[in-house]
Amino acid sequence: MVYLQKINQETLVDNAYELLEREGIEAISMRRLAQMLDVRASSLYHHFPDKSTLLKEVAEKGRMRLAEKLKQAYNLAKPDLIRQITTMGMIYREWGLQHPQLYRLLFANAPLDENGPSAASTAAFAPILAATEELLGESQAAMATQALWAFVHGYVMLELTGHTQQCIPVEGFQFGLTCFVEGLGNRAVHS
Repeated sequence: MVYLQKINQETLVDNAYELLEREGIEAISMRRLAQMLDVRASSLYHHFPDKSTLLKEVAEKGRMRLAEKLKQAYNLAKPDLIRQITTMGMIYREWGLQHPQLYRLLFANAPLDENGPSAASTAAFAPILAATEELLGESQAAMATQALWAFVHGYVMLELTGHTQQCIPVEGFQFGLTCFVEGLGNRAVHS
């Protein structure tokens, strides 16, 4: 068998990303990717030493896409901070539900990086942090962002695992998000 196609890291990450989205993390293997790309599996190891290193890059790509969506939401809802934060929460939920396999890779399957948050992780939370800082001030922004993320993330995970079947998911999410964000707004007024 003659292998003519040359690959690079970006091609490999893109194909792994697409395979993850279609079939889930279990479908990804170096052998499967090599078949998709019509190359020898051994050639993939020139780009990534193992599957976990490849998956880290796939996760980075996913985080950057999430960051882009959140930044768009941040810019869309200016200058109303309450609407801005609410819009980012809604976009985050929507993105998570549209990309369930990727979302699980990012937040359920990926270990924390011992070197601290990646550039993509920082970029994903920068718009929310900026809005909460403008609303509450620098001293409370990180706490508010973490609490907001915990609410939104928890709800998305409940939806992805089917634990919201007894309620109306989007209405319940909107209700909780509105209460949370209005509470932040009230806190800002009384500070």
